[in-house]
Amino acid sequence: MKEFYTRSITAFTYALVLLFSLFYNQYLFFSIGFICSLILVFEFIKLVSDYNHKFLSSDSGKSYLILYLTFPLYLSLFILSKYPEFQIGFLIIIVITNILLGFSLLKKKLFSFSILKNRFLGHFYLVGSLVIFFSMSNVSGTYNPLIVFCFLSLIWISDSAAYVFGVSFGKRPLLKSVSPKKSIEGFVGGIIFSIILAIIFNFYLNTNFSLIQWLIIGVLTSILGTLGDLVQSQFKREAGVKDSGKWLPGHGGLYDRMDSIIFTAPFIYLLIIIFNYVS
Repeated sequence: MKEFYTRSITAFTYALVLLFSLFYNQYLFFSIGFICSLILVFEFIKLVSDYNHKFLSSDSGKSYLILYLTFPLYLSLFILSKYPEFQIGFLIIIVITNILLGFSLLKKKLFSFSILKNRFLGHFYLVGSLVIFFSMSNVSGTYNPLIVFCFLSLIWISDSAAYVFGVSFGKRPLLKSVSPKKSIEGFVGGIIFSIILAIIFNFYLNTNFSLIQWLIIGVLTSILGTLGDLVQSQFKREAGVKDSGKWLPGHGGLYDRMDSIIFTAPFIYLLIIIFNYVS
């Protein structure tokens, strides 16, 4: 019971910080995003360097300093809203990267590219996806926190429903080799509640999306969020650790909380662009 309260308080505080900064103004949200990104990159590097990385270390002659230096990509927060060509090209690269990581879950032997995955794909999967997520509020050209709020809500309700359904009804593992505790029943439960929330958004929020578009966003967010969780579980399994860090009591690291967001954001961002273009 103590662990449940700890997890609940941590989750509430984490959500409050994100949502308060999101609705306060874009500069505070971007600042929180930059701080979160520094922590996430540090945790990711620990995972792919045998969990012994120290900040700005030479890493036994194999420095990961270049991953820290990819933060100039954060300037894309402003570039993305002004240059559509750059935006689409950047998105496509990141989406392809995440698709490859998704395939590596199913065909690990076929995609056994540890060095490539850790030292190249990580730049786009992690840093690129973070840039996209914290840029999502500007996807329509002006700052709109409601879009990010809906995205986060869908991710969180899917994750919570999957956990409850998995604990209550879970019998068949979803992908036992990567995450034995995740079940098909939990996966389906997450999709169902994402659909319900998407329908609520359609009726009660003033957006430009139709019911069909909201349903597509809800289903994809749930499915891709689960894949993002599994991708992170694969990284942790390769590192031989349970959690990515110790920043969040009851949850582990920040990467453990944002894995679904990181993986899913580029797909949903691209989907919103398509919907806006079609409408």
